[in-house]
Amino acid sequence: MGYFPNFTYSPSDDTHQTLNVTLALLKLRSRYDYFIEVGSGSGYIIINVAKRFNSFKKLIATDINCTAVRETIKRAEDEGIYIDAACCNLTDCLRSLSNSLIVFNTPYLTCSNDELSSGDPAYVSICRNYRGDVLADLFNIIKTGCCEFILTVSGDGLEFLSSLIRGIEPLYFIDALFNSHMFFEDVVTLHLIPGIKQPQP
Repeated sequence: MGYFPNFTYSPSDDTHQTLNVTLALLKLRSRYDYFIEVGSGSGYIIINVAKRFNSFKKLIATDINCTAVRETIKRAEDEGIYIDAACCNLTDCLRSLSNSLIVFNTPYLTCSNDELSSGDPAYVSICRNYRGDVLADLFNIIKTGCCEFILTVSGDGLEFLSSLIRGIEPLYFIDALFNSHMFFEDVVTLHLIPGIKQPQP
């Protein structure tokens, strides 16, 4: 696990995009028992969701950066909101994920070895290959068919994740809810819904 003193990923345009899509979806369907934000950073998304929706049995935040988890807890407490927050990789620390909505603004860069070994704590938040490939690890959760997902993905990560999802059963319906161009690449927020296994021809 990672402890990165004095660094938490600050909300940016991709964060706002992820939040806006999440809020729009929850207005249409708020049937989930659990709301889980992976990579919660400062807690911006999960706290704003908690302010608007109180139908969840539990709100859960995870982050590989323990400093970020502490900041999420503190910001939530300042708002009078209770969130379960844990320092772990993705959902490794959670037992059951059924009937959950998982939201994850994924890291957006594939970083070089020099960047990864620089010691700069920012790279844990922005490098999808900080420890293996976070999208491949995320795929292992997706393929269980446990949950619905809202994922913000950019660059070559979108093509990589889409190719993985197309190859699994049960099939997922992939809704491209929002697409924007930030800096040098497209940033897409997807809604993934477990589908029904289709009969073989």
